[in-house]
Amino acid sequence: MRHMTFCCANQRHGAPARLTLRFCQHLQVRWHLHSAGLQKFFANKTHKKYCGCGKPSALLLDRCSFCGEQLGDEHIAPLKRDPLHQALLASGDFQELHRSFHLLVLEHRFPVGKRHLLVLPKGTFYDLRQLRKRDAPLLEKMYQKALGETGVCEVPRSLVKATQCCWLPSWSLPEGLECLQQAEPSPVACGFSYPADYNHLYLHLVEPPFKRLELFQRHVFYPLPEVQMELRRKGIVRPHPILDDGEEAQNKWIMSMQSWAQMHPAE
Repeated sequence: MRHMTFCCANQRHGAPARLTLRFCQHLQVRWHLHSAGLQKFFANKTHKKYCGCGKPSALLLDRCSFCGEQLGDEHIAPLKRDPLHQALLASGDFQELHRSFHLLVLEHRFPVGKRHLLVLPKGTFYDLRQLRKRDAPLLEKMYQKALGETGVCEVPRSLVKATQCCWLPSWSLPEGLECLQQAEPSPVACGFSYPADYNHLYLHLVEPPFKRLELFQRHVFYPLPEVQMELRRKGIVRPHPILDDGEEAQNKWIMSMQSWAQMHPAE
């Protein structure tokens, strides 16, 4: 009802119908999922999709990012004990690489690359939307600590060239993604999932080559440089629209690293 009221109000004020529909979908798919077959609403905080490999997936996703299995309403189940909450308590099945007062670095149980680490702040962050401008330094610490755990200290020149060549002309880059062009080249794909597979904020750090690419879809993956820029400029991170002009640029960024890793397997 809340969504319907908002839509009607927008239409009365002359908002384009397509824009109104996009905004309502944009809210709905992140807060909850309605299953027409099961005639129920499910919240991402209390339910996930579980496929045969055992990995939990956010309700928005229609395919598992680890095994690629198609996900439907039949995969929806109540959230079990959250694996990241267990990891914070020094239990669970994740391999722990680093633990300090502020951070926890884990080897992901369901990797999609050569190495796939998860970095968790010890603070009570549920997801990306709870980050504020004051948290920007923490994100840089998370990145640097995880990068140190991979053992990748320098960015190969061939990768720098590959990522620079992937960009569209700077004037055509969508707002938010020009930061990827301006940022120091990284040997890994680094960013956040929203909505997330787990109920605690975590940063992905994935070293190419990538085994699967579903994780990096624009509507659910937020590159670290973009998140840092959003916090500096606006103090919060805005969810990506369902139809996003940045999709092409983000795909080029990921594919440039994938192509480079396949051409330089020894580096």
